[in-house]
Amino acid sequence: MDAAEAMGMTLEEIVEGHYLPDKRARRRTNTVEGYESSLRLHVLPRFGGLTVSQVERDEVQSWVDAFDLPGAAAKAYKCLRQVIRWAVRRWAMLVIDPTVGIELPRKPVHRFETLSAKQLAKRLRGMWGHPLEATCIVASALGLRPGEAYALEWADIDWRSGKVVVSKTLQQVRGGVELYATKTPKGDRELYLARWALDRLRAIHRGAGSPAGRIVGGLTPSQVAGRIRRFVRRAGLPEVSMQGLRHTWGTLAVEAGIPIETIAMQLGHADVDVAYSHYMRRTKTIMQSAQRRWTKYLFSFA
Repeated sequence: MDAAEAMGMTLEEIVEGHYLPDKRARRRTNTVEGYESSLRLHVLPRFGGLTVSQVERDEVQSWVDAFDLPGAAAKAYKCLRQVIRWAVRRWAMLVIDPTVGIELPRKPVHRFETLSAKQLAKRLRGMWGHPLEATCIVASALGLRPGEAYALEWADIDWRSGKVVVSKTLQQVRGGVELYATKTPKGDRELYLARWALDRLRAIHRGAGSPAGRIVGGLTPSQVAGRIRRFVRRAGLPEVSMQGLRHTWGTLAVEAGIPIETIAMQLGHADVDVAYSHYMRRTKTIMQSAQRRWTKYLFSFA
């Protein structure tokens, strides 16, 4: 197909006949499902009957402005932009990009849900003996992404050194689960369990008859998260999501004075800036510690 023919296709024809099939061949299933949801809910109802050249910037801006939620507006806009730019590159279309210069609504400041050190310790004690205690331990002690914790196998743990090989992620998709490589190249990493975590995991493993396979067994990600959430609520333990356990690790690491570069390596971030933007924030513990150190330095000259 040449550019002239492509220019005559509607966005719906491009999305259904070319864009989504291409993405299904190149992207993770759960990622493509996210694209499809936004495209079918928001993009195609408004622009599906238009060709790329018929989409006007002012119309895109009005569409974006009409969203109630800033996050939904940003996601839908990015999907529209991605489709148009993909088509322009694919068929070398000579058109003005109508998604350039669009002003997105400002998102409210997002605060990650985290636990204090005291709350995390209470939660870990409260999970003692639960069938999913081991998953809570690796998620809490290593700061794993939820999918990384779900994909972890007993064989990934070196019982002598405490080394844990993180190389995959388990994601739930329509009709089941799929195993992928980690989110970023730096997500493929070797971490080390603290002695308390290693000893407890060893005891759990032996007590269960030294099973092989995934630590979560045959459960899906939603089943794991749901069972933990319901148990925590019934037991009156501090509540936080599996993603929140990861953010808790990062936040407590900053409070403990661990260098941000080390935190980024531990969490498998693509670069230090990601860790900095997520975890370098003011907390009572950090600011009080800074004030004590500042005061100590001041009075050393008094």
